[in-house]
Amino acid sequence: MRGASRLIAGLALALGAAALAPAALAQAIVVRSTGPSAANYPKGMKLAAGASIMLQAGDVVTVLDKAGSRVLRGVGSFAMDSRVLRDRGIIPLLSRSLSSPQAIRAGAVRGASSGDTAVSPIPSSIWISDIDRGGKVCVPQGSDLYLWRAKNGARRFTWLGEADGGGTVRLAWPPRTSAIAWPVATLPLIAGRSYRTNDEGAGDDFVDLEIVSLAPDAIPQDADALAALLYDRGCEVQFELLATALERNSDDAADGQ
Repeated sequence: MRGASRLIAGLALALGAAALAPAALAQAIVVRSTGPSAANYPKGMKLAAGASIMLQAGDVVTVLDKAGSRVLRGVGSFAMDSRVLRDRGIIPLLSRSLSSPQAIRAGAVRGASSGDTAVSPIPSSIWISDIDRGGKVCVPQGSDLYLWRAKNGARRFTWLGEADGGGTVRLAWPPRTSAIAWPVATLPLIAGRSYRTNDEGAGDDFVDLEIVSLAPDAIPQDADALAALLYDRGCEVQFELLATALERNSDDAADGQ
């Protein structure tokens, strides 16, 4: 209920501001699109209030607006009218600052816990860096960052260091462990720096990541704005993670009805 109250308050503020700035009207953003119409609705596309999405058989499009997520499937025309499935407070949970190890260890995985299962695990926060994908990684100032692996079934060892050289840190991943804290005591996490991971025994197969710092008061508490922030800052892995988490939440809510 608390999450819903925040969303309602946010919508009220948006409606009030719209009278002064029509361009600030709420809009939806496409976070995932597959099927024959995917090219018409690419990831990151912003849709004006009242716009419609035309889908064909086999299409699946996930859209976010201030009210939460909506997964559109199959043939039909779908209006962006804010009548969507509420996120039920998942956005504040996913975007909360990670100030202690317990923040992610207490619920690091939603879904499967083995890397060989059909349903991949989902971290309980978007402030993670996927060691197998890299890219730009958004981190709120003052928040910890966690390193993440989707396939967590086997023991794994990874070297982490700055991309332009210097010392490295050896990270041990026990079986069934998806997330471990960034080793700030031995490798400071610095905004704008690029880092590199390399699995032990993998030779020159590196994955690079770049830290993008975010002001804590700039982290939105509604789905569309958070997705737009991640996408606009180039943090596409986290953008896709948000989409996956909301899709899974939407499916779970539908199954419970």
